[in-house]
Amino acid sequence: MPFGLETQYPNLYILIVAAPGKCRKGPTVGLAKRMLSDLQLPVFVDSPTKRALTKFMHKISDTSHFEYAGKSMVQSPPILISKELSSFFAVDPKSMIEVLTDLYDFHADKWEYETSGEGKDTILCPCVNCLFATTPRWMAANLPEDAIGGGFTSRFVLVGAESKYKSVSLPPPINEGLYRDLLLDLGQISKLVGLFKWGEGALELYDEWYESVDSIVKKIKDERLHGNVYRMHTIAIKVAMSLSCSASSDLVITPEKMEQSITLLTDALRNAHLALGAHGRSKTGIDTDRIIRNLRDLYPGSISFKELLRYNYLNTNKEELNTVLEDCRAMGLVTSKLVGEEMHFKYKKGEK
Repeated sequence: MPFGLETQYPNLYILIVAAPGKCRKGPTVGLAKRMLSDLQLPVFVDSPTKRALTKFMHKISDTSHFEYAGKSMVQSPPILISKELSSFFAVDPKSMIEVLTDLYDFHADKWEYETSGEGKDTILCPCVNCLFATTPRWMAANLPEDAIGGGFTSRFVLVGAESKYKSVSLPPPINEGLYRDLLLDLGQISKLVGLFKWGEGALELYDEWYESVDSIVKKIKDERLHGNVYRMHTIAIKVAMSLSCSASSDLVITPEKMEQSITLLTDALRNAHLALGAHGRSKTGIDTDRIIRNLRDLYPGSISFKELLRYNYLNTNKEELNTVLEDCRAMGLVTSKLVGEEMHFKYKKGEK
């Protein structure tokens, strides 16, 4: 879709973040990878290097051709999928962060990567999609400070969660008929070619919502998410294009799809802070986040200082725990009272 001097493509970076095993994020990513692989679309492997990725994309550039407006066109559309971001970034996280940040909105004719001794990879018209999953703790411990809230995470739709959508003890077998129909749909979507257009009323709806983005920033207390909000308008167009493809082949963004896109992104933004965990410069940030979650989720009544230290001694000590609890009280997240001779602490409901 034309966007000023640039062109918006329906490529998305999506990151699902939740505690290990708690919200069942893995099956979602696994199903997507299986379906795309069954369609023989260019899915990239886990644990790559920057060089391996650029070689893969260079190879796609040689084989991915399509016809548009009577001309033969080329594109490099890799799909990067991993159930564990830690696996995808295992070899060289800094270089992978740099290349994914650069390629997100680079769709021009040529992108080149040259190494000192292994030659040069030329990538024609890159269009990268990402679907990753990880945990808040891994995010806090492994991503560099300038990646969180900066150019890297601000390009992602951050899907954070703390509980399962529903509890299923034994997932049923896959519905083969439905699966086959979905593959047919995805196959048709992968062959769509052309420019998107605004349907009647869709641009007006988008423009009216766009004027509210600055006010959304002011409501977001977590400054690490401000970059995501400022990019929200372009991501909304990308999501709307994707939703349009799921319903029709006419490449028209309708008001309904634009509104659905805005709703999805707004809902995701409400829990996006959960995805970033306790990442920050404070030495006690991770411990503070963990203690807040302990008091909120594990001890809904109250707990003594002695018991809380006993459960957390592997991660903190007496002095550090005192500091953390004092910070929690100063933020109004925790209350304390003397019970007998011991101080007890309780999470203040509705504060976070």
